[in-house]
Amino acid sequence: MATDAAYPHICPAKLNAHWPTTIPPFDWATSKFMKWLNKLKIFLQQSGLDQYIFAPENKPDCLITEPSTSKELVAYANWLANNDLIVGIIRAAVSDVEQEGLQTNSTAKECYNALRAQAQSEGFV
Repeated sequence: MATDAAYPHICPAKLNAHWPTTIPPFDWATSKFMKWLNKLKIFLQQSGLDQYIFAPENKPDCLITEPSTSKELVAYANWLANNDLIVGIIRAAVSDVEQEGLQTNSTAKECYNALRAQAQSEGFV
């Protein structure tokens, strides 16, 4: 039987890129949220991290969720590192002003959801 240490169901992600400097950081005053969101989705897809935030429409249960800390120690450590990486990507992709309101001490999904909710309340979505 495979163990979590030998075959964790979540592997650590390795980025070979950074948020492109040609894409300006998202700022409520100057950016279009949906255009920025499409760039974020593409970047996360290319990094293999999109399913931490976005589930395919035809497979809504495919989000990568937090594994059990008691049963899957290695998978949990990998998930935590990947989650923190995504939060860092989101932080790099928004302006300094927008970083002030981000929920960076939560999951990447919660961080994104809060940003999207703010965009919706401001009428940008």
